[in-house]
Amino acid sequence: MNSFNNKKITVFGANRSGIAIATLLHGLGSKISITDARNKDELLDELAQLEGLEIEYFLGGHNEECIKNRDLIIVSPGVPLNIPILEKARNADIKILGELEVAASLCPAPIIAITGTKGKSTTTLLTAAILDKSGLFNSVVVAGNIGVPLSSKITKLTQRDICVVEASSFQLESTQTFCPLVSVVLNLSRDHLDRHGTMEEYLNAKKNICRNQKESEWIVLNLSDGYVSRFAENTKAKKIYFSDEITNNTISKNLKQDETYTIVAELKNKENKKALYSLNQENMDYVCMVNALPLAGSHNIRNVLAAIAVGTIFSIHPSIMRNALLDFTRKHPALEHAFEKIATINGVDYINDSKATNVIATYAALESITKIDQVRQCSKRVILIMGGYDKGNDYSSLVEPVQSKVKCLILLGEHTHNIKNTFNDYCKIHNVTKMAQAVELANAISEADDIVLLSPANASFDMYSDYKQRGNAFKKAVLNLSTK
Repeated sequence: MNSFNNKKITVFGANRSGIAIATLLHGLGSKISITDARNKDELLDELAQLEGLEIEYFLGGHNEECIKNRDLIIVSPGVPLNIPILEKARNADIKILGELEVAASLCPAPIIAITGTKGKSTTTLLTAAILDKSGLFNSVVVAGNIGVPLSSKITKLTQRDICVVEASSFQLESTQTFCPLVSVVLNLSRDHLDRHGTMEEYLNAKKNICRNQKESEWIVLNLSDGYVSRFAENTKAKKIYFSDEITNNTISKNLKQDETYTIVAELKNKENKKALYSLNQENMDYVCMVNALPLAGSHNIRNVLAAIAVGTIFSIHPSIMRNALLDFTRKHPALEHAFEKIATINGVDYINDSKATNVIATYAALESITKIDQVRQCSKRVILIMGGYDKGNDYSSLVEPVQSKVKCLILLGEHTHNIKNTFNDYCKIHNVTKMAQAVELANAISEADDIVLLSPANASFDMYSDYKQRGNAFKKAVLNLSTK
């Protein structure tokens, strides 16, 4: 039965998610309105996608007419839930749901939902690669916060497909009955406090990923993350853990014999080289060597472990997972600007990590800087470009990696006062006003074997429309260097 037929629904936000859910529900017979704070001239491309559909528009702001006599309001992820017009809707007892919630309720295929503060896109794509290689499903669909709204895929899906969905806190906070077959929580640290207000509220939003799961479903958790491991208390789902901190000597009998979970871990093999294994009470299955992985950075080992955990749930043979991982490439738009090497100029590597919009992401980038040679292995050799729109960051966790690896910090953006105060005693600090200045300064003070790393730890909205525009500005400035 189609519960959306003839329902009067207003969609808040004419972005990708809003356009997709409006199109889907219009096709199911809903009477759709769309409201957006932007005016018509700013939405020409978006509105063109809805041309020919009978839709009512409230643009240039949200007036009370857009919620009058409505059966349902659907919010796009970018729309805060506490704006006045939505408070009025609540007072009028109008149900408010997110795009992900509605799309998932209509999805005939099982869903694997992946969240975390850092690494969601990479893990989503790694998981999809493993599932695709297994041949268990007609198709493997990647959707969600990765840039493809789940609602844009619904009509083409069947029970024989599977969806791997990247889920952000903005999407999860507006869910009520969302219940994936498998939920994955990678890591959690302070982020988006400008939206959620407190760390507790941020965590509460993330907990919606598993709140409705039952004993017949699964949750994959990072055993080494204190916030994440406690998610086990919030769900009835079966647990499977991953960790890159377990060693051969620390695998306890409890971990091996406890029937409620499997451990996916980075361990040393007989040759004392690091490899990835899936362990349970009966088997210790080798998956692949760490040094064979095509993804740079120790943070990506954890992302791979999480993807292997999902593969283990579906009983995919380790050799199939290994082949999927070794064939994996970064050729996906979601991985652009994520620890992406742009060029080597005069022996200096330039790395674009503009997607690092929070502290944990910048920590992961610094953690992943490997030593080029034994001669300089103790030297500070990173020139780090940081700054931007601060979402309520606490930079204290970066003190150790900055102190040990960063020889110069270049601050770019609106909110740099707190960064400067945190690191003033640990490295040289320069302030600039433009990306080109940051790159030129980095070039002037760098020497062979140094790394110039753009890893802002902040959003980009003070200077750029998004992290992509910021990353492209960095790329352009670096490529300009190479032509000089």
